[in-house]
Amino acid sequence: MPQEFADLDEASAALFRAFGNALRLHRQFMVKRLGETDLHPGQAACLGVLAHRDGIAQRELAEALHIAAPTLSRMLQSMEKTGLVERRDDESDQRLSRVHVTAAGRDVAREMRAAMAGHIPAVVAALSREERVELARLLDKLSASISRSLDAGAATGGRADGADDRADGAAP
Repeated sequence: MPQEFADLDEASAALFRAFGNALRLHRQFMVKRLGETDLHPGQAACLGVLAHRDGIAQRELAEALHIAAPTLSRMLQSMEKTGLVERRDDESDQRLSRVHVTAAGRDVAREMRAAMAGHIPAVVAALSREERVELARLLDKLSASISRSLDAGAATGGRADGADDRADGAAP
């Protein structure tokens, strides 16, 4: 067992390796496919959220993507320059900025969905319908656990266990 998994039981280590490998391969596919659209994966995820929640408050979008507000702001600036999104002040609360997908952004989102629609059947063909249902259920459960860890990390300044993992020990 690799050193980084020395404290894990064999089943947990095998799961972590398999999950990580699947994530890396999915990311490689997305980077390759997104290279054709000049998007990076974070922007694709942003368009994915906006496809279902157009007009979401910028703060809520950062939370949905599990990224810091300044990171989202830079991403949105880039996406605005390419005409994919636009930010507008909330009509009832000027403190809020809402993010909207443009027609060009909807076109790119449609292209991404089409690419995924062609990719997904080939990927899941190795699993029976029952295996796909069970894997989806288990991944949802794992995602909820990861989300809770991220939320706990945000509440403690970064790490879910509350420890400060910065080498300089600077204040958050």
